[in-house]
Amino acid sequence: MEPKPHDMISCPYNMAHQVEHYRMHIHLQKCRKQHPDSKKVPCPFDATHVVNDVELDYHVSTCPKRHMLDTQLYVMDDDHRPTVPVVQSAPDTSDDWENEYHTSYKPDFSKKGAHMIVKIKGATPSERRKARMEAIKNYKPLE
Repeated sequence: MEPKPHDMISCPYNMAHQVEHYRMHIHLQKCRKQHPDSKKVPCPFDATHVVNDVELDYHVSTCPKRHMLDTQLYVMDDDHRPTVPVVQSAPDTSDDWENEYHTSYKPDFSKKGAHMIVKIKGATPSERRKARMEAIKNYKPLE
């Protein structure tokens, strides 16, 4: 049975450590650094399951989280997995992107409408303020 988030569980590295289940993954990172020479390895199905390396094979075969992998790998009926036929078609080779030359978009700010306020770059703060105030006077929202 899976513990509830606020249930206290013991740390596998030091049994004196009692940690709430929802914080166990954080605690295990810290404890793993403090016990680098321990022969404990995390379960491939749940990182909060830490077991001795010699017991890992047994744990993997009996892990309660293993059912998530088994349900993905071993589906008994084909109703859950619809088969989609694979249609192989030859790629369209008529496009030649190297021969097509297009210039990138360059906006022409001289043709800008009164619905745009453009920040002037490279001007002094007083010049920018003056241009912004003039643009606000001439501003007309798009209709």
